[in-house]
Amino acid sequence: MLHIKKILLFITCSAVLLACSPKLYNSENQYESGSLSDGKLDSLKIFLKENTRTELKDTIFIKYDFNKDVCWKDLNYQNATFLNDSRFAYQNYVKEKSAKRPSISVYQYRGEGDSFSPIKSKGLEIETDSGFLKNLLFKEQTTCGTSAIILPSGKYLLIKSDSHFAALLLSGKEIENLIIGNLIK
Repeated sequence: MLHIKKILLFITCSAVLLACSPKLYNSENQYESGSLSDGKLDSLKIFLKENTRTELKDTIFIKYDFNKDVCWKDLNYQNATFLNDSRFAYQNYVKEKSAKRPSISVYQYRGEGDSFSPIKSKGLEIETDSGFLKNLLFKEQTTCGTSAIILPSGKYLLIKSDSHFAALLLSGKEIENLIIGNLIK
């Protein structure tokens, strides 16, 4: 009888841990789309205008990283030179992709907290979200963060577990198709 109680306790604890753990999505299930009301879109624009790093334009791209994410944990033991080179390469990638699309604004945010990978913790143009973005778009904590693409109409596409900000690689047509395809699901 004691053995059965231990097994049930183990199963219950495991289920709770799995339910509370950030999910890692793959290409089959990483997209979610929806639409922001005019009021929520206006609030988002007001919030983003406070960010002086980027000028607000028609289409908005946001990369959001979560506290205590284990996505980059394998890099925790790399030397400072490697980490700095990785940060520099990542930031150049973001700037290069942004420059090729003059009608988009690119923002990088992370949730509140103090447990981020050394790759995401310093030396990048990442702002800390006070909770506004989390409550609006990034409610589900995912492994490797989530990216959002918000169109001028308020329609949006979330790309879950987007570790390398691959949202920046999507063309306008691909974005529209993914939004429509995921609204239909």
